Amino acid sequence: MEREYKFFGSENATMAPISEGFEVIRDPRDLYDLLSEVWSRETCAPRMRDEWSKENITRGQCSITAFLAQDIFGGVVRGVELDDGNYHCYNIVDGTAFDLTSEQFGDEKLVYDVENNPEQLREVHFEKEEKHQRYLFLKKELEKRLNKLRLLRLIDRAAKGNIKAAGELADAYYTGKFGDTNHAKAKKWASYAAKHGDAKAQEILNSLK
Repeated sequence: MEREYKFFGSENATMAPISEGFEVIRDPRDLYDLLSEVWSRETCAPRMRDEWSKENITRGQCSITAFLAQDIFGGVVRGVELDDGNYHCYNIVDGTAFDLTSEQFGDEKLVYDVENNPEQLREVHFEKEEKHQRYLFLKKELEKRLNKLRLLRLIDRAAKGNIKAAGELADAYYTGKFGDTNHAKAKKWASYAAKHGDAKAQEILNSLK
């Protein structure tokens, strides 16, 4: 069964990544799934941490999430002015607005004006060093999940007999490209790929003898 997404703009959030290194992410809905495993009290804005919970995972995550989404999909970040004078950040890509952290507002309806809500600049937001550090931490944790995905997809291709994938998998385990090194697994996949003529795999195999 296809997952039902409830963040604002989810039905139209079908744009693909434009930045190198994020190709494994299909669209903002896919990013939402990944970030659901990453958002935490640590990534929450300090003034809202008492309100953050696993049932309200998007609380206090708006600006760092919007700028991270901008890294991946491009576009601009705009802000809805709230009653307390702060701005809630969301993304606009090619005229389409989406807000990965809108669920924290429950039934409250925000006005996502794609033209008149003021643009939010990371240079201004990241003048607050704690916010910049939360953004870097969120990005680093996302990269860990992406590496896990890359590894799993490579394993799947290699297991289906793709020699190139087997060679790449041997190299990944040998160099620790997607995490820790594992020379036993590197040798296993290098042996398989080398047997089918992969020169790089043979080099790895030679170095492990």
